[in-house]
Amino acid sequence: MKKIKWYGYTFILFVLFMYIMGIYDFFMMLSHNSEYYLSHNYGKEVIEYFTNYPIYFMIFWIVNLLTGFISPLLLTLKKKLSKYLALVSSISQLILLLLTFAFRNRLEVLGLNIAIFDIFILLMTFGFYIYCKYIFKVKEDK
Repeated sequence: MKKIKWYGYTFILFVLFMYIMGIYDFFMMLSHNSEYYLSHNYGKEVIEYFTNYPIYFMIFWIVNLLTGFISPLLLTLKKKLSKYLALVSSISQLILLLLTFAFRNRLEVLGLNIAIFDIFILLMTFGFYIYCKYIFKVKEDK
């Protein structure tokens, strides 16, 4: 295992922060918090989008959030499981985005800015997986 440098800890904190915000967003959206919707200028279409949100989409969303949150915590504890959780988080988010863009009109309902942000989170999470892979890379004897 390689030593985690200061910028690695900065990346870990950033990923952790983003997933804490994602968990907060999850609860606000699915509890239909009207103040939260208003603060983000979400209209009736967004409220309808998250009303009776299908369980199969929710499973991918929950897996993404939980593994995305736990992975950076485990990396600070130098647990190799962090790498696999980051990969699971990336894959579950990719599947969720593909399914909701294709079958729930995600782009039309939530807009381009949210789509770009979601893709950023996907790339960040995949980048975190690559970083975890790098940290746990063992030098081979030659």
